[in-house]
Amino acid sequence: MNKQTPVVYPWLQSYWEQLSRYQQQDRLPSGIMLVADKGLGLSSFAVAFANRVVCLSSNSNEFACGTCKSCLLFSAGNYPDFIHLQPAEGEARIKIDAIRKLSESLALSSQYAKPRIVIIDPASAMLHQASNSLLKTLEEPSDNTSLILLADKISSIPATIRSRCQVISVKGVDLEQAEHWLKSKGCDDAMQYLNLAVHLPLEAHDLWKKDALAVRAEIFKHFVSLVKGKLDPLVFAEKCLALKDWPIQKWIMSWLTDAIKEVNDSSTIKLINPDFKADLNVLKEKLDLRSRYALLDKLTELMGLQSSPLNQQLLLEDFAIQCYSLTVK
Repeated sequence: MNKQTPVVYPWLQSYWEQLSRYQQQDRLPSGIMLVADKGLGLSSFAVAFANRVVCLSSNSNEFACGTCKSCLLFSAGNYPDFIHLQPAEGEARIKIDAIRKLSESLALSSQYAKPRIVIIDPASAMLHQASNSLLKTLEEPSDNTSLILLADKISSIPATIRSRCQVISVKGVDLEQAEHWLKSKGCDDAMQYLNLAVHLPLEAHDLWKKDALAVRAEIFKHFVSLVKGKLDPLVFAEKCLALKDWPIQKWIMSWLTDAIKEVNDSSTIKLINPDFKADLNVLKEKLDLRSRYALLDKLTELMGLQSSPLNQQLLLEDFAIQCYSLTVK
């Protein structure tokens, strides 16, 4: 379990209030699925709520008190009736053995009168056999126990699992709220970083801390050179791979999206990358509208394969070659 103090970010406050009402009214579902894009702080939210549930003073406070016996055990990672199930270190998936062990633990009596809380984070990491094993636990829930499943895409969770949970989906982020939060952290270019992170505040915060604008400018320069036919596609792919820890595919997608928005040169359209407005004309000149859409489709496909065992270099090279071939010579 993560022993850092869990945080409930302002854009998740209304969902916090919804779950808190369930708890106060003793209507906490045995299965809850929380769905939100990565970069919104869902894991921290779930841990904070679990802490609130086990807190001995939670009925009179909005958040866990942090000082009662249960809270002290929780913050130390020693609260016996809380399980935070994640992939084992060095692995990407939750295996069936972990779910079987969870089921065995839930078959035992809880040690405290407060509800027992399990977080599966992320639920999409469960292998097929693990999901099937969890299904029985959801169908025959233990008394006074709530399972909280986290997901960034509801489609990644089997329908049989979804149907046995109350699904709560985060609908989006209030940009003014996110901008205010980011500025409170010291980021003067808050909206620019939010655009860079596709409106995901925590990702925007990380990009700001890493001075991502400089890296983004470098990749944009290479992409423009590729579109102009001045950079070999394989060299472009190599440069992208050298910076693989950055969300390069999201950035390229945003540039193409802006180029599509700008097709009529409308000054009323809000660009994701207003600082690149002049250079976006190169994309319009070298890629016709159909080609821009085709490359967006290719990027969407590529991003869907990021967690696959396929060779990422070959996928990037394939995209770069297609981009090069579609440019107006």
